[in-house]
Amino acid sequence: MNFDGVKFLNPLKVGLLTLAALASVVIMSLKITTNKSGFGEYVTYKTVLKDASGIFEKSSIKVAGINAGRIKSIELHGSEGALLTFEMLEGIKLTNNSRLKIKSVGFLGDKYLDIILGDQNSEKLPAESMIPAEGGEGFEELSKDAGEVLKEIKEIAKTIKESLRDEQGKNMVKEIIANIHDITGSLKRLTNGNEDKINQIIDEVKSITQQLAFETDRNQTDSLMGDLSKIGPILDKADTAVNDLKIIMADLKDGKGTIGKLLRDDAVVDQVSQTLSSVNRLVNRINNIEADIGLSTGANTRNGTDTRFDLDIYPAPERFFRLGVVTNEFGRVNESETDTYTRTDNGPTVYTNKRKINKDAFKFNFQIGRRIQRFGLRAGLIESTGGVGMDYFFPDWGVRTGLELFDYQKEAGPNLRFMTEVKLWNVMFARIAGEDLVSKSGNQSATFSLGLRFSDQDLAALIGIFAR
Repeated sequence: MNFDGVKFLNPLKVGLLTLAALASVVIMSLKITTNKSGFGEYVTYKTVLKDASGIFEKSSIKVAGINAGRIKSIELHGSEGALLTFEMLEGIKLTNNSRLKIKSVGFLGDKYLDIILGDQNSEKLPAESMIPAEGGEGFEELSKDAGEVLKEIKEIAKTIKESLRDEQGKNMVKEIIANIHDITGSLKRLTNGNEDKINQIIDEVKSITQQLAFETDRNQTDSLMGDLSKIGPILDKADTAVNDLKIIMADLKDGKGTIGKLLRDDAVVDQVSQTLSSVNRLVNRINNIEADIGLSTGANTRNGTDTRFDLDIYPAPERFFRLGVVTNEFGRVNESETDTYTRTDNGPTVYTNKRKINKDAFKFNFQIGRRIQRFGLRAGLIESTGGVGMDYFFPDWGVRTGLELFDYQKEAGPNLRFMTEVKLWNVMFARIAGEDLVSKSGNQSATFSLGLRFSDQDLAALIGIFAR
């Protein structure tokens, strides 16, 4: 038998088998590590990480947990962190709202990069574009959260521990346990020997509840008294009253009876509505009326005392009425002539002309005025004679000045008065007036007064104090 052919074929078969095995290993390796083999088209992108610890070059980048790219390089990027250059398969579409996240897997904290693709309807980013990076997730963040939770639990335990100490720092747990022991001992001593009394109290409470149930059951018949429950007739009457009320309300709703017709008649309702509107307008007008009350007293340099009461009523901001009463010791001069003859031996005849001053006890003011910003004009009765007046207000300083012209007399001329009021404190004021400044007979004088001036708000507050 010739074995030379066999010897030649055996090494050839072994070599072919070895080459086939190596080719299989290479093909399987390429299939398993496609993204790391260098085959296929990739697009390069960049991102900046604040912390790149645990991330290395050639590490994989995943999309939805599947490898789709790899890290090319990691470089220091100034104070911003680490500049990471990575490449993604060309078929992966990254857009403006794509995000890169650092994730960890396992308890050992192995990290990888995960891409959130974002809106796929947007345009694809060109190569070398920057992709924003977000904070990490996974077990590392979970461990941080757990650490924070443990820290808070520690603080709570510390607070509880501190709250269980007294002012001297002594632990109160033992005292609390001792107090609980004393309370349980007291309850035990209270119940010992009093079981019958406690049972009796329970029976009495049970009897009371049964009696209440019986009294509130209208159909219950008292077997001892032989009549219905006492509450039954009361409930029946209440039902009757409710039914009657329902009938009355139904009649009112249907417009029956006088009250029903008033409620259902549209004409009556309109009249009532108009009346209420008129009353409302009247009340609003009354509420809008403002008042100013002044009371002063003083002395004149020539003619004694001078006392005044003035009431200014403002039905509108630009219109007012002034009412007042004045009492003083000077006023209109009424002249009268009396012929008096005095005869002496060989003497002349004397003629006397008498002048009489009318000193009325009370003089009245009634004037109608109009206010234009800081000016006020008024006309009417001034101290029971016709006259006009003008005022000017300095509200920031609490000062009011005025001129009055009244009491026109042929011989003495009109009385021209110039006055100034100055607010001293709160409702108190001082008044200075020059009287009869253009008098032909030289009767000029001055009046100095002190007084109180109240607004309607002041009066309301004063009435409220006395009404308490």
